[in-house]
Amino acid sequence: MSRFSVLAWALAMLFAGSASAHAQDLKSPLRFSSYPVASQSGSSHDIAAEPILGSKKAKQYRSVIRAEFHQPANFAGHYRVAIWGCGTDCRDFAILDKKTGKVYTMPGVNEIAGVMGNDDERVDFRPDSRLLVISGCFNDDCIPDNTRNNPKAGRYHYLWNGRKLQLIHSSPLPNPSS
Repeated sequence: MSRFSVLAWALAMLFAGSASAHAQDLKSPLRFSSYPVASQSGSSHDIAAEPILGSKKAKQYRSVIRAEFHQPANFAGHYRVAIWGCGTDCRDFAILDKKTGKVYTMPGVNEIAGVMGNDDERVDFRPDSRLLVISGCFNDDCIPDNTRNNPKAGRYHYLWNGRKLQLIHSSPLPNPSS
């Protein structure tokens, strides 16, 4: 096969893969737009001065939480999702209430590990939606051999109620070898 043929084949596979992923997103029963933020009352200037670092995890990651707290809201109206790395393809996060200063973390979750072959964001959300999607495995509980079916790797859909995330749907991540 010539170099041109190999390049053409690779580009065709790339575009075919992205088109099928986009089509799959459109078929998903859980869309960010299905969980809009309720209308907000009060002034957009009603912002706490500093985050309240009430939990052990919040105190441990105080530098990133404080820096993120002063950035614009990016989730569910007046909240900010602060994300930090915890190793190779590993993330953790907290939800910061910009009005009250409260910091919310997921109990029992220390990290969200990625899965080889899955390019989803580990934590995905929108400013105008209460839906938050986590893709991967919790607390490095993935099966190391990613060529096998990984029953613990999933896409977890949570709904934010203003105090905590409630799991509303989960599905396994596609097997990267299929």
